[in-house]
Amino acid sequence: MKDKPATLLIAEDIDMVPETPERNLWFAVIERALKDYCFFFDRLLNTGNGSLVIYERMNDNYRQSFHLKAIAELNRLRWFLFTREQLPFNLEYLAEQLYDDGEGAAQSIRVVAMKQFKRHFLETEAAKKFERITQHVRENIAIDKMDTADTEIALRHKRYRLVVD
Repeated sequence: MKDKPATLLIAEDIDMVPETPERNLWFAVIERALKDYCFFFDRLLNTGNGSLVIYERMNDNYRQSFHLKAIAELNRLRWFLFTREQLPFNLEYLAEQLYDDGEGAAQSIRVVAMKQFKRHFLETEAAKKFERITQHVRENIAIDKMDTADTEIALRHKRYRLVVD
């Protein structure tokens, strides 16, 4: 597998690696973090219980709390995806465990994350949504230095559901 490009595993490689529930779980963790980061502002619109957040109807105190929680969540996702040091259960650590070329795989995932995040960020900023949070991104993340994805990855619309037998 060393001669393959360092991207997500391709079908023929999967047969060479023993499938375990733990391995599938860690791939799902990476995929979920990627979805949450790339489409971060979509995530802010959803409460997690199926209802939508009506940002415009929030009172000022709740809106301030919402901003702080959103920025903290963005920082957690950035820690997971972009910390280059192998720390327990961040992307760098998991990529090393899951891929032959862990460092290359992690970097490939980061490139996708940055391009998709910028695409989604620009959409959100143009729509004048979450202005306090987009301002924070402009001030604290080198968004202008990132490339923008030409197309949107299908991950945006992937649903995660609990399956009970």
